[in-house]
Amino acid sequence: MNSDLIINNNEGILEITFNRPERKNAISRAMFEKILETLKLNIHKKDLRAIFISGSGDAFSAGGDVKDMATKKDLDSLQEKTQALRNLMEISKILYTSPVPTVAVVNGVAAGAGLALSLSCDFRISTEHGKFTTAFSKVGFSGDFGISYFLSKLVGISKAKELLYFSDVIDGTKALSLGIVNFLIDSNEIKSYTDSLKNKFNNMPPIAIKYMKKNLNNTDYESLETCLDQEALYQMICSETEDHKNAVLAFVNKEKVAFKGK
Repeated sequence: MNSDLIINNNEGILEITFNRPERKNAISRAMFEKILETLKLNIHKKDLRAIFISGSGDAFSAGGDVKDMATKKDLDSLQEKTQALRNLMEISKILYTSPVPTVAVVNGVAAGAGLALSLSCDFRISTEHGKFTTAFSKVGFSGDFGISYFLSKLVGISKAKELLYFSDVIDGTKALSLGIVNFLIDSNEIKSYTDSLKNKFNNMPPIAIKYMKKNLNNTDYESLETCLDQEALYQMICSETEDHKNAVLAFVNKEKVAFKGK
């Protein structure tokens, strides 16, 4: 299983790569468990600046490994199966609520749980080869890993129903027009674009970014009053950081600031 995932943590960037190109990067239970373990281990490290998820070969991920699911007989009761799946679905929650930006680089098909994981990220980069499908209805599934939550937030409830019920395949251009994809990049330029994005994240103020993400996620369930209260609090917390004070001095002196996360 170790070769099924490639994990790199270098210069503040955690990279998780699905590495089963012969299976369109279908994700086994063991892979899900390793991803969850990796995220829990790294998510609160002070030097972490961003998380990138991608797939080897010509696919992002075809989703959960259906063959792997079919051969698992160790969990008998519905309650046990439900809890086991729910535990793994924390991956989506961590990606969505993480204090650092999360990016899915979709270089091919993103289907089922693979699509759901990409939607839980802050940004999705696609190429002309990107193909997106919910796929669940094709195998008699209703959906998991937050697909209904993230998809409806991005495209609206009616369009989400259409994409879930019919499981149509849409390309990168269509995904961009629907708001599923943030950046549509030529496949020949995807590496240089991704590298430039990593550099941008490394040069951003991590404390401010963390609270920006909190503010935006608060709008999912908090009232306007609470959101305003939280914005005021986080703004003042940021005002007391070394990063803010150094940035103000750099602005006045027309110098470039180096954010330290302090």
